Amino acid sequence: MTELEEGAERLAATYDAHAFRTWVHPRRPGSTVVVELVMRDLLTQPATASEPEPEAVYDAVSLGRTQGGGRWQIQVRGRHTLCVGASGSGKGSVLWGIACGLAPAAACDLVRLWGIDLKRGVELAIGADLFEHLAYTPEEALQILRNLIDVIDERGGEMVGKTRLHEPTVGDPLQVLVIDELAALTAYAPLDVRREADKLLGVILTQGRALGVVVVAFVQDPRKEVVGMRSLFTQTVALRLRSGDETAMVLGDGMHRLAPAHRINPSRPGTGWVVEDSGAVDRVRADYWPDYLIRTLAGRYGGHCDGEPTSETTPTILEGAVR
Repeated sequence: MTELEEGAERLAATYDAHAFRTWVHPRRPGSTVVVELVMRDLLTQPATASEPEPEAVYDAVSLGRTQGGGRWQIQVRGRHTLCVGASGSGKGSVLWGIACGLAPAAACDLVRLWGIDLKRGVELAIGADLFEHLAYTPEEALQILRNLIDVIDERGGEMVGKTRLHEPTVGDPLQVLVIDELAALTAYAPLDVRREADKLLGVILTQGRALGVVVVAFVQDPRKEVVGMRSLFTQTVALRLRSGDETAMVLGDGMHRLAPAHRINPSRPGTGWVVEDSGAVDRVRADYWPDYLIRTLAGRYGGHCDGEPTSETTPTILEGAVR
């Protein structure tokens, strides 16, 4: 199987393919490797995000495009997501693609967004109305983590023996914690804050996923001394990185060749590599979210915690729907 996978690179060169990807055939895992050749780069031009359909989706959201021309969707419920990229690599496009994609569900209280932005709120404040609570200081961040631990404790008692994965309902929503620049909390905060944050985040990352408490975190530096709980995230997005070693840290050993995130053109922010459930790697590009669009959606769908959604802002509730 390894020889077949390694031969894909030579096959791509023979046919002058722009890129390639391989994965093990799900029905013939012991004998068949699927090779997909990408003959034209469809990700060179940026795309601006558009408003999500007014449907309350929470399982997955659409972020942009794949190198094969399809839509790039990312799973939210049941996953902890780590997005790693150098400064200017387009992490904000992924962040707002997730937050704004969940906005209709947040208006219905099928999703609650919590935000930690220790860079003085520069990133998250623009869409503040979408969030249940926002933390701009280490102390506020710790309080959010404690509140989510309370949710885990309560749900753990309610779900035991009944179900293994929380199903969001109105009033019992999926809790999504968005952390912009994780290192500001886990590596650069005061020592006492770092210690408590590591402990609380460890509980959330090990126990929260099945209980409907998930983390979406963004960071520039993937080293273990900066992101000690890196291995606890169940899916990773690698935007532009600084070296092949960083690519291996983020996506796994040997991925510096199959998914060279360190070779992404700096002029193409939002471009990255992901590893799918099948084991295949895919190159993707997130749509760009302009400030005015974030403000528009925050104004339309935000502020739901102060009262019931009105008929003008209440989206259609599609249980478990994926747009």
